[in-house]
Amino acid sequence: MTSPQLESSAPSSVEERRQAKVAVRERKNRRERLFLLVTVALVLVAWVYGYFTSGADIAPLVPQVLPGVTSVTTQGTLFVGRDDTGNVMGYAAIAEAPGYGGPIEMLVGVDPNGNITGAQIVAQRESPGFFRLVTRSGLVPGYTGRAMTDPLRLGDDLNAVSGATMSAEGVATAVRTAVRDVAASALDTPLPAEDRPIRFGAPEIVLLLLFAAAYFGHRMRWGTLLVGLIFIGFLYTAPLTITMVVSLLSGYWPDWHNNLYWYLLIGGILFVTTVDAKNPYCTWFCPFGAFQECLGAITRAKVYRPRRWAEALTWLQRGLALAAIVLGLALRRPGVAGYEPFGTLFNLQGGLVAWALLILIILASLIISRPFCNYLCPVDPVVDFIAAGRRWTKELWTSWRAKPANS
Repeated sequence: MTSPQLESSAPSSVEERRQAKVAVRERKNRRERLFLLVTVALVLVAWVYGYFTSGADIAPLVPQVLPGVTSVTTQGTLFVGRDDTGNVMGYAAIAEAPGYGGPIEMLVGVDPNGNITGAQIVAQRESPGFFRLVTRSGLVPGYTGRAMTDPLRLGDDLNAVSGATMSAEGVATAVRTAVRDVAASALDTPLPAEDRPIRFGAPEIVLLLLFAAAYFGHRMRWGTLLVGLIFIGFLYTAPLTITMVVSLLSGYWPDWHNNLYWYLLIGGILFVTTVDAKNPYCTWFCPFGAFQECLGAITRAKVYRPRRWAEALTWLQRGLALAAIVLGLALRRPGVAGYEPFGTLFNLQGGLVAWALLILIILASLIISRPFCNYLCPVDPVVDFIAAGRRWTKELWTSWRAKPANS
């Protein structure tokens, strides 16, 4: 028979435990919302700082794209190059177009006959691996000697750069823009309007199918992971990285005609995360996550979340992501924000640090399930940020709607 004292104390202890859980949850929510506010403030400050400290003097670079020039003057937005006798040797224009990590600025020289005399990358914000592929490809020197009436398009009269498609397309688009500026403003021979077809092919179709499978499917996860690994990873080399996130936050929006894939990827993640509070990319078809899971399946690696350090590891991951974003915005170089070893795995490109990190992740994946995703990946905290903002907004909206009924 239960004593009256035990009967009276049991409900009290249950209520105390419930109140303790509520208090813990409220403290967690306060910390999370404080982090949201601090993140927004730091991102805004970094963006403003980067915006007002960027820029470079272009005039000293003009002789490099107009050989034989000894003096440079300006004519509107153009640079005019002259020789010792004052004869016009040519015109130079600067233009920019979005690359993978942000705008690529190109300086292009054109002689009075309409032939390109040189092209040079003035500024770029790409990841070192992607930029290295472009510089080694011979794409930029290949413009010298071409006529301004040539297509100047990748795949037409210029070779594409495997593994750095967006970077190469940025170079090509900027060169075409600069040439058109010279033709219209200096040579009085406006070129026909540029035809910009929408690029929609296999990568976009595969991505849409993966989103559909992740949203509606329930037993296809391994299938979508393998498709993501093979197609998004090794075949197309187009995983989502923190570089792309920083690039978009910086206002570097690539031309959607040539980069529809990235708008579908970012838009799909934002839509599903905002509407359904789910992270379809990381869970269902992230190629690097799939790579780690495949390694873990060999040894049956387990998820390792030490209760004592779980929260500290979560905040470490968030801190790394925030530091990468702030650094990329402040320097206006999204490429420096990327620390994921994706390119090292899928393109076999990267420095010593990137290779060392990849090897450590490979070894760790044989013991711990998804070590990079769980402890280092900067994309997951960004998606969590969106989900946390959704929860807070929904709570504020619910509270606001409930006020008239309670008054």
